[in-house]
Amino acid sequence: MEEEGSLVQPLTTTCNPNPLFQFDLTSLSSAQALLLNPSTSIDTIHSTVDSLLLSLPHLSTNATSLSLALSVLAQSAPLHPSLSQSIVSSVRSLINGQDRTSSAVLSALLSIATSCHNEDGSSILTSILDEDLVLSLASSGVYKIRSRILRLLVFVVGRWKCSGKFLTDEVMVRVFLRFTGDIYPVLRRDAIDGLCEFLTVARDGVDFCVPECCLEHAIGLIGDDDEFVRVAAVRMVGLCGEMLGEKENGVDKTGQMDTIFTQICSMARDMSVKVRIEAFNALGKVKLVSDAVLMQSLSKKILGSKNGGKSIIKLDKASKPCAAGAYIHGIEDEFYVVRKSACRSLGIHAVMSFKFADDSINYLMDLMNDDSESVRLEALDSLFRMAAQGCLNVQEKHVHMFLGLLTDMSSLVRHGARKILQLMKLPKLEIFKSTVNKLIANLEKYPEEEEGIFFSLFSLGKNHREFSLNVAKDLAKQIERTSKGDLTFAKPSMAATLVVCIASPLSENENVPDTPVVLFSYAVPLLGRISRALQGTFDQHFLLTFLLDHSNIKWKSRDLMPEIVSKGISEDLMQSVIKFISKSVGDAWSLIKGSNGNDAEKILRSCMKELEIISLNASQAAITTLDFFSKYIQILQLISKIQCKFDFRNSTTFHIKSHHILLEKLDSALRKIRYSFTGWTKEVECHILELSLLVDVFTFSLARIPSNEYLKNLLSKISHLEAISCLSDFTKEIKRLIEERSSVMVNLHSLLKVFECSGLEFVREMKPIKAELKVVGDDSENPLTFVPGLPAGIRLWITLHNTSSTDRLWLHMSVRGRRPQYVFLDLSNFEGSEEVRKCSSLIPFYETPKVASFEIRVCIVIECLSEHYEVLKERGGPKYDVTELSVEKLVYFSSVKSR
Repeated sequence: MEEEGSLVQPLTTTCNPNPLFQFDLTSLSSAQALLLNPSTSIDTIHSTVDSLLLSLPHLSTNATSLSLALSVLAQSAPLHPSLSQSIVSSVRSLINGQDRTSSAVLSALLSIATSCHNEDGSSILTSILDEDLVLSLASSGVYKIRSRILRLLVFVVGRWKCSGKFLTDEVMVRVFLRFTGDIYPVLRRDAIDGLCEFLTVARDGVDFCVPECCLEHAIGLIGDDDEFVRVAAVRMVGLCGEMLGEKENGVDKTGQMDTIFTQICSMARDMSVKVRIEAFNALGKVKLVSDAVLMQSLSKKILGSKNGGKSIIKLDKASKPCAAGAYIHGIEDEFYVVRKSACRSLGIHAVMSFKFADDSINYLMDLMNDDSESVRLEALDSLFRMAAQGCLNVQEKHVHMFLGLLTDMSSLVRHGARKILQLMKLPKLEIFKSTVNKLIANLEKYPEEEEGIFFSLFSLGKNHREFSLNVAKDLAKQIERTSKGDLTFAKPSMAATLVVCIASPLSENENVPDTPVVLFSYAVPLLGRISRALQGTFDQHFLLTFLLDHSNIKWKSRDLMPEIVSKGISEDLMQSVIKFISKSVGDAWSLIKGSNGNDAEKILRSCMKELEIISLNASQAAITTLDFFSKYIQILQLISKIQCKFDFRNSTTFHIKSHHILLEKLDSALRKIRYSFTGWTKEVECHILELSLLVDVFTFSLARIPSNEYLKNLLSKISHLEAISCLSDFTKEIKRLIEERSSVMVNLHSLLKVFECSGLEFVREMKPIKAELKVVGDDSENPLTFVPGLPAGIRLWITLHNTSSTDRLWLHMSVRGRRPQYVFLDLSNFEGSEEVRKCSSLIPFYETPKVASFEIRVCIVIECLSEHYEVLKERGGPKYDVTELSVEKLVYFSSVKSR
């Protein structure tokens, strides 16, 4: 406090009216420090401000001291609102004929106003400004005074709604218009900006003549030498045109709007980029323009009309402003910001004129190839608004261009293209199918955009009922053809096509009887994905009810489907599903034993469909179990076909060749299921081994005289079964026949009678044994290079799942027409644990053919060590049968010479 007292003491001496007293710069700096310090006491602040205010008249003779004192007060006013009014009033009293003083005071007032809140700052200024003072200062011959009063007026006009008016509209406009003729460009620009602010704030309350008067002055300034003045003038022309188009005065405004439009068009070729941008922004504001003038803006030739016909009139350079080619210049401009502005304006007018829209669509389409993402987005936005208003006349060539945008690098552009496709009315079925296929390819490439793509597909299906029904019937046939295969509906392409098919019956409740029922069944597990895509359009409960009511889901899964959709497949729910599947398999096996293969096939096919449906919303663990049972049912389907071909009454009538093919498929399927899963129970393992024994029985029956290798294999499997479990009647019967050296063929029918296929349980700990391959740096368009006859290297990323250290894995590489090459995979070279192992390796392929190019099929196989058939004895390869663990990959090679 002692320090504060020492600083305040000399300031308070200014209360003594000594005209010779002067503040020095040190005292003013001390006062500033006190006023800006938040710890200074209120009394000290008041006394310091009072001292400064009393000293202002004495400081007016020293410009430097006065400016510093006013600056200190201006900084203090917003920090101490209770003192603001007294500071402003005292500062206002200093405005007189002394130009320097008036300039400094106006600067301080402007600083105070802009530093305070909007309401406080503008209220303070309106309380001290009046008409006479404003007119006097606006007429000053000093630039600084005119500049500062103009800035004060612009500031106040922008906040009239909060503080009220202190000048009439007529005086305010007159002051601004006077400044538009100032010799300084910056003041002309600020005056125009002030007028624009005034017109915007007082938009609904001004007379009709005000925007007309402002328009006249603005048109006179669009040819100004200063770039920024032209920018402001064009902006005001556009604003006045917009206001005049909205004002109702009972007269036809087309002629006036055409004049304004053509005046702005004359600036579309200005040398300044900023002016061109503002010109196209302004064009978008002018409404009620005639079609003739709009069409002229899309042609560089001047179009005239006579007796309803079109004619070409030569362009006279000395003629009045013309709209000729304005938009052409805009969309061809070298600067993307100009092209973007022109595109936006073009789209605005296209929505208001169908004739203009038909001609402008080609130009907007051309902008789809623009290098700038923002221009492409603007063009898409314009086209979307046209489509929404029903004025987008789409041709086939336009559709293909939209489809090309689905592969754009920008996700925003892809989204914009899909939005327009949702509103399109496609003319032909072929184009519709092409559009659907492109969207499906879009989904496969960008799976993270599934919701947006699903919504687009749904909209297409809804808007094209007959076309979507055609696709639905094709899809139903495809389901029928693939019903015996893998779970194909897990693929994005199938799910996406399904969304198209159900769109029309779901949204309009039409085509429901014609839509194949099976599609509604397959759509049920997709409910979560579909409902997310249609969020806000359909309630999830409504979707589920609709799909279930029209589906052919008959068994218990219909009751469980709401839980499956909302929570997925839990372990308890999976157990219930597997029990049903197991019972159905038992029923099918009874029919197989009774030689009723057709009815058995129907049951097994139905089970396969149920597995496909519920797998779509299952977790990874549940998918493993479902995949196991899917492969298991495929094995039973093959057994059913083989059993139907055997004639037990006459063993010589069966076709040996067809049996061999089926038995090879069955043997391969069994190896696949035995070596593709781990973690199953003893009961499941016993059942799979017994199935293998059953296959051996068929094989023996076909061969009639079993070889020693076959018998050795049979005894090995029986020994394995004895070691892990009690023998079933089926296994005991085979063991007895072998020991008695009886004919297996004769007893085949009795063996089938005692074989059981029901009772499989849910295996909680089952895991998939699988491998993943990724070829590094290779595709069909950029193949790897090789020298014919020399080894070629293939860089591979290999991932193994749930493999044991005792497993023998090989890389299988084959070229058509040549024997395969095997490379042993040493698991010690892999990183990770048994659950996941990873390795990157350069694998050599030795026998490269002497051709210009070739392709290698590569996959990972596992050696079936428990089998005793030595089928592969080639150098360095597996000794026993193998089964694939990975999807086969194609590796492309091109010779160095062909490059």
